[in-house]
Amino acid sequence: MADVRIAAVLRAGIFSPNHIANDAAILHATADELRRRGCHVNVYSESEFVGTVIEEDVILAMCRGDEALTKLQLLEDMGKTVINSGYGIENCVRMIMVRLLADAGIPMPESYVVDTDVEVRRRLQKSGFGACWVKRADSPVLHLEDISRCRHPEEAQEILHEFFYRGIRKAVVSREVVGEKIRFYGIASSGWFHCFMPMRPVEDETSATGIDEELRERIKALSMKAAKALRIVIFGGDLTLTADGRCLITNFDDWPSFAPIRKDASKAIAKSVLTEVRSRRTKGKRL
Repeated sequence: MADVRIAAVLRAGIFSPNHIANDAAILHATADELRRRGCHVNVYSESEFVGTVIEEDVILAMCRGDEALTKLQLLEDMGKTVINSGYGIENCVRMIMVRLLADAGIPMPESYVVDTDVEVRRRLQKSGFGACWVKRADSPVLHLEDISRCRHPEEAQEILHEFFYRGIRKAVVSREVVGEKIRFYGIASSGWFHCFMPMRPVEDETSATGIDEELRERIKALSMKAAKALRIVIFGGDLTLTADGRCLITNFDDWPSFAPIRKDASKAIAKSVLTEVRSRRTKGKRL
């Protein structure tokens, strides 16, 4: 499809703590796959995207900065094809995400969105919290310290104070759930999906050892429902499988790095993008 012009927008390094190379690699791999299919693809840094007049018909976006999201939303409102949607990326900010997933009936660990300058220890104790996670909620994660495991409510209160003095005003406190960790990746528009248990020893890094077909379909349905609630097409995340068989989503990301399965994922993303382009053309919509 040589007449398809695509802008691929990298994620700024500040929004990729410990994953700068992997995040860039999946976007470049996807751009290469699209070029092999005849598309013209320009790759922009997040700052270049903000400061450039975007004439391409399709925008593939990993960016997360406020200025970039505002521009993405404007281009989407103008009728351009934007994947992931700027509105969807904004929905993945944790304080918004927790509310939207709860409203959609997505099972998650018990969680509270709190101000970091208030006393929450008694509330957590009253709710029976023991070990828990405190996560930055007012923006994407910028540092590894923006997510902290706490052994008890007293320690959670200390971490909230640290967040406040670092300028973080909102946090999510989530009860720690014991169980098997499962990582998942998906493309909502095509139904492509992959999941595996990262803590289990496997013969190869893409193995789904321990996940039978029934469980895989449950995880797929749950993650696709979450993606729909957040308005995200390309996604990944983590969930915990409890001893009694419940699946609780503990993390959900807009356009992850797909590091263990980058080759397959880049092909699937490219295919889904071109399917969307053909669909919009058939319906007479602007790309």
